[in-house]
Amino acid sequence: MRRSSVRAAALAATAALLGLAAAALAPSASATAPAYAIVRGAHFSPDTPGVDVYLTSLAGGTSTLWLSGVGYGDVSPYNRLPAGIYAVSMRPHGAAASTPAALSWTLNAQADNAYTAAAVGMNAQLHGIVLHDELNPASAGSGRVRVIQAASRAPEATIQAKNGPTVATDVPFATATAYSTVAAGTWPVTVTASGGAPLTADATVPIKSASVSSIVVLDAKGNGLDTRTITDAAGATVAPIGAVPAGGGGTANSGPLSWLPMGGLIGGTIATALLVGVMLARRGLRTVRVER
Repeated sequence: MRRSSVRAAALAATAALLGLAAAALAPSASATAPAYAIVRGAHFSPDTPGVDVYLTSLAGGTSTLWLSGVGYGDVSPYNRLPAGIYAVSMRPHGAAASTPAALSWTLNAQADNAYTAAAVGMNAQLHGIVLHDELNPASAGSGRVRVIQAASRAPEATIQAKNGPTVATDVPFATATAYSTVAAGTWPVTVTASGGAPLTADATVPIKSASVSSIVVLDAKGNGLDTRTITDAAGATVAPIGAVPAGGGGTANSGPLSWLPMGGLIGGTIATALLVGVMLARRGLRTVRVER
């Protein structure tokens, strides 16, 4: 009887402690994971000098400097941004934050989506756009590609792969195409301007397997055309570089290390439960043996 009682007590104690561990593992109903988008900024206006870019959450918060000294052709890395609606504002580089914005537009950053907020067009018709970037990687052996036409010297531009497909045809200045799928590889391409001076430019476009990319057509320094290939969001393969201090929500970093305290607590609770159970069981057996 005594042995059975001790064993029952040991099992009860172990079960109780394991129950605490299970409770620690269960998600709290009040704890809601923060929702984030990723966003990058771009300057695609050939005759607009360098600018500073500000973000302001329309849900409240101060206007905060996001990017400084952004020049034509620059594209920032992706940054993490709490989901919400933001005003994107541009001021001349070095101007005080109180200076009226030269250009403002709205970004509706939805959770788990990627965006490029860009200023496009000539300065006299400067406007802001938001490009919805592709998150899902292409299938193995292929890549998704779009064209961003930011070359004022090409009223329209056609991008043709040599001995390969036409990537885009007659893309107007200050616009972007939808994504298309092409075979992975290193593609030599020719960019041809139409509607103006008969300009052409040769470039090499690397398309990695399962990648998502944008080919940006630019005015070259001096004369002619230039291209640049940038990597777009591609699911988990492209991680945001940091958090945008947008002044309108939490931007605390999260990552594998944030799981360590809870993991240590849960692991310690389980280990303690097992150890206590074993100790109680052993003590019970010794007591029975001594009493014999």
